[in-house]
Amino acid sequence: MKILKGEKVYIRKLLREDVDKMQCWATHEDPLYFHYNFPKMNKEQSDEWYRIKTKKLKRKSFSIESKDGEVIGYLSIRDMKWMRRESELGIVFDAQYINQGYGKEAIILFLDYYFNILKMKTLILRAAKFNKRAIKCYTSCGFEIVKESMDEFEDQYAEIFYNPLYSQLRRLFIISGGKKKTCYVHMKVSKEEFYKKINSLPTKPCVSVE
Repeated sequence: MKILKGEKVYIRKLLREDVDKMQCWATHEDPLYFHYNFPKMNKEQSDEWYRIKTKKLKRKSFSIESKDGEVIGYLSIRDMKWMRRESELGIVFDAQYINQGYGKEAIILFLDYYFNILKMKTLILRAAKFNKRAIKCYTSCGFEIVKESMDEFEDQYAEIFYNPLYSQLRRLFIISGGKKKTCYVHMKVSKEEFYKKINSLPTKPCVSVE
């Protein structure tokens, strides 16, 4: 993969050394997003994490850098269905770089690569319904909500489930079949809808490939 360059971020292939840099990321203050904090791992665990993210045929992973060379996020496409030209997006950022426009630009930059270079047709994702910020970002990039479902929460042992300080957040969850679940929205964008959305923007994103 060549380096994708936008006005604020670069996207490139994920490297093993990036995993070590990610372990120095800031942590989220909101307990609902503690599970997005990058885990502290030893060398063997980091090696395995990198292997899982990069060595599977149906997954591709990429680093997101700021213009000064800091690794500020990563994204993956997984469960790639080459016949249907579809996959699922996952994206995570260093907590100190959220709400600053980096995520939106990274997604737009990547989608242009995804549709034009990889020749894919659709991209799907899933986000917790309480994550209004992320849903707004995805919508601004052309994604549309196609359905909602009650699904198992990503972190079954999250602090919000046992710390009395966060008891007010438990209303966002239910327990079913012994599992903690919350409402997720399922979103999807096609190549046609993406470019329709981008072409409607008053200012087009500046994208270059090197």
